[in-house]
Amino acid sequence: MNRSRKNFIALLFAISGALTSTSAISQEVTLTPLEMRTLAANAVVSGAPRQGYQLASALLERNPNDTVALIIRARAARDLGRLDEAMATARKAWNGASTPSERFGASMVMAQALSTSGAKTRAQLWLRRAAQNAPNENFKDIAIRDFRYVQRTNPWSTELSFAAAPSSNVNNGSARSTTRLFDLPFEFQLSGTARALSGIQYNAGFATRYRIAESQSSQSDLLFRFDHRTYTLSNEAKLLAPTAKGSDFAFTSASLSYIRRGFTGSGIDLPNQFELTGGRTWYAQQPFMQYARIGFTQNYVFAPGSFVFGGVSAERQQSLSAREDANSLGLNTGVRFSLANKDRLTLSVNAKRSQSLDANLDYDQLTLSARYALAKPIAGVSVDFGVSLGQKNHDIHRVLEHPTFDGLTSDR
Repeated sequence: MNRSRKNFIALLFAISGALTSTSAISQEVTLTPLEMRTLAANAVVSGAPRQGYQLASALLERNPNDTVALIIRARAARDLGRLDEAMATARKAWNGASTPSERFGASMVMAQALSTSGAKTRAQLWLRRAAQNAPNENFKDIAIRDFRYVQRTNPWSTELSFAAAPSSNVNNGSARSTTRLFDLPFEFQLSGTARALSGIQYNAGFATRYRIAESQSSQSDLLFRFDHRTYTLSNEAKLLAPTAKGSDFAFTSASLSYIRRGFTGSGIDLPNQFELTGGRTWYAQQPFMQYARIGFTQNYVFAPGSFVFGGVSAERQQSLSAREDANSLGLNTGVRFSLANKDRLTLSVNAKRSQSLDANLDYDQLTLSARYALAKPIAGVSVDFGVSLGQKNHDIHRVLEHPTFDGLTSDR
């Protein structure tokens, strides 16, 4: 992260309140602490970090808790290659900072030292602190710019996600209270857990990416992802299924993927993505199945932030439970629009064919989806929401293991 003279001098101006020009300082025999800070800062940004370091050290002999002098010496130590000292000094400046401007300066210098040492992820954390303590929008923009630069150059990237939302069908049950066996005129009463149960769905996820190769035309990443979904049942659901718990329908997945992003042809308006994934899932805390999936997606960018996409995928599922194995083939297409207010609207269609000896896993499915993402976070949280409509057709009707007969009489 290269800092210009203007930015660093302006930073110290924001911290100290006023600075004296170098020409004025040179005419003084006795320098005030403010003038020494100015001279030290000018020395650092003019490419004389050793002189800046000595001046800042002299200030710290006078007052070991001089926050501005600590920031200057940390920056000078970083430029001299004394990275451990730079980080220790910047941390001391942060701990002693009493104003947002001082915290901004300390966190920026700490981030610079961390980035130079190769600790890109920790540098991003300190740049977030800098953005939160920026004395004005200009300095906030500087912190955001540097954050994006470090993020691009960081081979590691980690994301945490949390969500909670109401669900009318946590167990993928039937909306009806009865069902029929094939085309026979008999109604069977569904058990409580076979009916749609409402409640609250909770999602928590962790994903970390490591970039193994990068060029002007492609990027190759390894991605590990862990997701957990669980529920709490509503009072209505507890009446329908008194012995059921939300955790009975919890679902957990872990996967490792190889992802390559590149371009079709020489233009940049045809980006594509190839993905190879292996993973394992758990249902109700018990091993459920393991799988391997391969997929390819092609995009066409017709405007900045707007594109059409289409993809194909194939998946092999091997059971680790009582369920049968399954093979599936998926096709998807859609379009994303970047709106005038920078919000994003995505419309998509997904078709899937699954084949299995299990009638529940042997089906054709069509899903229509729409999602809307807000460009501006709300209370620091990114917000997007959507709706989907799907239809699933099974060749063989689902058969209940223990049907309950209602109102039937025997002819015998």
